[in-house]
Amino acid sequence: MNHSKLVRIEALAVDIGIPARTLRSLFHAGKIPGLKLGHRTLMFDPDKVRDALNKFEVKAVC
Repeated sequence: MNHSKLVRIEALAVDIGIPARTLRSLFHAGKIPGLKLGHRTLMFDPDKVRDALNKFEVKAVC
């Protein structure tokens, strides 16, 4: 059973190194998973967000 804790968007932005505004846009576009609690509060599981962002990684061609 996974016991990851949920964090607010501001903490996630610091942890991942992506601006909160970008994370908010990705969430509303359906590209990263999260929970919307109320009017402004967004909560995220950092591990799930990292997994989702890794799917967009482009490998270098040498």
